[in-house]
Amino acid sequence: MYKFLLIAALLPAVVFGQTPFRPCSSGAPTPASLNIVGCTALPCTVVSGEPLIATGVGIVSPVATPTLEAHLTARLLGLDVGFEIPDELRDACAVGISGASCPIAAGQTFDYTLNHSMELPLVGITVQVEVGLTAADGTAVTCIEIDAAIV
Repeated sequence: MYKFLLIAALLPAVVFGQTPFRPCSSGAPTPASLNIVGCTALPCTVVSGEPLIATGVGIVSPVATPTLEAHLTARLLGLDVGFEIPDELRDACAVGISGASCPIAAGQTFDYTLNHSMELPLVGITVQVEVGLTAADGTAVTCIEIDAAIV
């Protein structure tokens, strides 16, 4: 019976390519699912300099907002390693959202894709990565955390 439960629990991730994630410590809403290309278990392997393609599916905005700003933070042992999302990727309305367009209405559902090559100065370590979207009034629209092994 336990084998059946284990298979039932793992089957969606294997079949649909879903990536497990943690909610951010801020308590911000999370997407219904997360799909990171090539990652169905944590830690995800991230190759420095190669594209990381991650899609949050089924994000429901808790507020109406004319804009969405993306953020990405990488931490090692709880300390920010100083990685910032490039300016050209911060405006999620211009780059990243699908299934909707800005302005976003409260309760509106959309997807967000981050497609970015991360040049990281450290390899051979595992970092905690936080990715989220923030409304114009500062409300967290969505936020997730994953562990990433940098190679």
